Amino acid sequence: MNNENIAITNIGVTCCNCLKETEIHNINIRALGWGSSFDNFSTQIDLCDDCLKLTNPEWWKFKICGNHDKYGSYDESGEWYEYEKEIYQFVKQMPLAGQELFYNHYSYGACAHYNMNSQDWIDYELDILPHEKCKKYGMYSPQEIKAYNDRFPNCKCVKIKVYSDGSKGSSCLWSAFGDGEGKCGVNISSKCFMCEYFEEREGEIIVVDELEQFYKRETERLNYMIQYAQNRLEMIKNKTLTED
Repeated sequence: MNNENIAITNIGVTCCNCLKETEIHNINIRALGWGSSFDNFSTQIDLCDDCLKLTNPEWWKFKICGNHDKYGSYDESGEWYEYEKEIYQFVKQMPLAGQELFYNHYSYGACAHYNMNSQDWIDYELDILPHEKCKKYGMYSPQEIKAYNDRFPNCKCVKIKVYSDGSKGSSCLWSAFGDGEGKCGVNISSKCFMCEYFEEREGEIIVVDELEQFYKRETERLNYMIQYAQNRLEMIKNKTLTED
């Protein structure tokens, strides 16, 4: 494992970008509200002189943007820092060891990450954190994610459901869900990992139309009612109907 993937131990004196231990600028970023990538997420980024020069000084003035209503509150567009996008792009190119401090060690607030053990956070990003540790943190393990991606789109138990409003979704009886084409959805399902009912599907996926199913049930119900009424009328005609 290279240094970029080893958790920083000399915290506060190590640059998040070049990982050198030197004189450091500890830049605190306070949480904002709705509309910001820092919504309920406070953190810090540590940069040495050389790496600080790679950034725009305007970023770190943290000018707050947004529209105010007549009462001084932000409207539906919320609030955000002027250079949030640029800050996150810079963080994205940092080594994982530096990203860990930004997203994990220094982070706090309702939308902060899990505050995991530092090396565990890095290992999770590398998809090498063991399944048991992932579950300890209440997170999907790489094994669960892979099982969902491998199994769900190919399982015979999965069906597509077309709802009465025209929207579609897919699922199985064991509550794994996907998109309207029977493929994996945005949300991971942990159900596929240990599922004993998986069997590879042959042929086309079954499509269940909710409206058609309703028409079918209603037709059956009405036909039953007609048959019942006809039987009763026949009994009245033959004077064989008695009061219950």
